[in-house]
Amino acid sequence: MKRFVIALLALIVFSINTHAQPLTGIPPVEYQVELSDTKSEFFTVEVKGSAYERGYQHGKALRKVIRPTLNRFKYDMVSAFLKTAGTDYQWQDYRQFFYTNTGLYQMAQREAPELVEEIRGIADGAGLDFKDVFAYNLNFDETFWVLEKMTGIDPMLASEKAAREALPSGHCSHGSVWGKGKASVGYTLDWTRHFEGSQALIKHVLEDGTVLLTTTYAGTLIGHGINATAGYTFTPHSKFQLAHDVDNGLAQIFIYRTLLQAGSVEKAITFLQAVKPAAGLGYALTDKNGTRTFEVSANQVTEFKTDGHWMAIANVARANNDLSGSYKAELNLQKKTIDMAHLPAAYWDYNHDSVERFNIISADIKGKTPDQMTPAQWEKTFIKKPVNKPVDEKLETSNLWHVVIIDDAFIEYHVSPGNPGNIPMERYRFKYH
Repeated sequence: MKRFVIALLALIVFSINTHAQPLTGIPPVEYQVELSDTKSEFFTVEVKGSAYERGYQHGKALRKVIRPTLNRFKYDMVSAFLKTAGTDYQWQDYRQFFYTNTGLYQMAQREAPELVEEIRGIADGAGLDFKDVFAYNLNFDETFWVLEKMTGIDPMLASEKAAREALPSGHCSHGSVWGKGKASVGYTLDWTRHFEGSQALIKHVLEDGTVLLTTTYAGTLIGHGINATAGYTFTPHSKFQLAHDVDNGLAQIFIYRTLLQAGSVEKAITFLQAVKPAAGLGYALTDKNGTRTFEVSANQVTEFKTDGHWMAIANVARANNDLSGSYKAELNLQKKTIDMAHLPAAYWDYNHDSVERFNIISADIKGKTPDQMTPAQWEKTFIKKPVNKPVDEKLETSNLWHVVIIDDAFIEYHVSPGNPGNIPMERYRFKYH
């Protein structure tokens, strides 16, 4: 009887300890990676809690870099573009026009209030004016379409026609391959050099436990990166030729983060099919099963497909025929049904850089398997010009690039705050199942 009691007590103690301390193994995603400023080439920060709380932590931690980058955006980017457009407008004129003559802020409040609160937190944490920080967050394509509305000039088309580098022509490139439950993605985000030196790597732990690992510019939501809990990634691509609407559309930065937080590629696609964007973009969503790509304009959504288990993307629209008013006027297509397979040669000439990049990437990846497209192999493709555009006196810089590899258990994030071949990639690996 005594032996029975001792055995029973031992069983009870074992049972209690087993339930109190989970069996050893891979911890929840939140605890699998810890960011470190001393080891990373990015400014790094980990944020947790409500949207406002995460924004506040972000703003406070990175305030010393947010302030000068915001000033470069205001005075070196916006004011310089206004001067290039032949106006006497300055930053304050742009700011006033932004809030009184567009619906960008109102649409964000209506469609993405939680993300607006995150921006409010960033501004408060950094001790900066909320309206400045909000406009700074919309530093991508919407900036040019506000400029267009102010001046009557499509700055991107004007730049392409004049073959000038005064304005960025849009240099983000994507390639991906997939098969047998595995995918490999290469991507560069190229933007203006005003943001060089502000690249940040942020780990978000949302209130529901979802973990996002994102690359961004300090003080912004951008949200390129991975949903480390659900095991997918997305990449955005400017499509300056597509119809845009800064009065009734949602700015792309809010679309980025909503896609990343959606929870799956399927849920992200459902959102894309319903959203009305302020700017025309291409969005590529990738999980272990492959890449789905959509060109989204102010008035329609069109899926772009290739002839196999590969995807190449640059910055020229290839599927969506909802072209902008300026493009239709330039190509004399105002009253015609636009056939994307039979566009005037000028359309491709104006976008020759994107055509070249698409051809380089597609030629290198067709027929390749995910195992063959390692980070080193992606670098061999992405280091080629004009895919690779390191900063110099004239050109913007490839200031963020990453490779994402996804299988049925792990997602790897290889990321660098420089152009391909410059700063070595950092590797983060999560078990998401």
